[in-house]
Amino acid sequence: MASGRVLCATLLAWLTLLTVTHSVRITNLRVPHTYTLERDNEPDPLVLDCEYEIGPSEKGFVLKWLFNNHSIYQWIPSVKGFAMGFMKSKIDTKIFSMEGSPGVISIKNPDWNMTGEYTCAVQTFETTDKRSARLQIIVPESDFMLEARMGGAQSDVDIMCAVQHVFPQPILSVMFDTHVLDSVLTQLDQDPSGLYSMTVRTRIPRDQLESPTPITCAFILIGTNYTKRRETIFYGK
Repeated sequence: MASGRVLCATLLAWLTLLTVTHSVRITNLRVPHTYTLERDNEPDPLVLDCEYEIGPSEKGFVLKWLFNNHSIYQWIPSVKGFAMGFMKSKIDTKIFSMEGSPGVISIKNPDWNMTGEYTCAVQTFETTDKRSARLQIIVPESDFMLEARMGGAQSDVDIMCAVQHVFPQPILSVMFDTHVLDSVLTQLDQDPSGLYSMTVRTRIPRDQLESPTPITCAFILIGTNYTKRRETIFYGK
């Protein structure tokens, strides 16, 4: 009975070793969580990396990168790497010779519409493996403004806050003292290039504001930690 258990354990260990030695698997996927496009500078290339291990007896190796389940890059030892799809002109296929790994791709001049899920898939005739990670492109604002002034009747204070040309979609909030204003008019637009602009307006009775009163506007880009604040001091007459 004991010899049978030893034989089973030995067989299991041998099969495990065979699987590990003669297989392909991804060991590390490097996709940044966010990538911020700087408005005043040419963007650095967006570099993604897929590290893998492959057994010495594996045949028919292929590595692929996919964006939202659409193939954008493929590497085969016999033909090396080539880009495809809407990123065909964006991916630098020469990066392999510089980085030394076919799992590295460099995306030139990234844009907001490259936000999404990136998947690295490796396969041979016998085994396959894949990993995915989401990347969020951030486009900072071209302008962010806050205004507070007396209304025409001098009995109200008109407040306007606006952020322009950002990605992803912003959320704006306006506060005076520590009170968040709920009664606001909100206008959200998306221009042909895909960037968002948002404006909020509200009116506060003059007798609700002491002088001076700090008025704050803040926005956050949905799904990111990107946030900005503006503050002005209202002085009643």
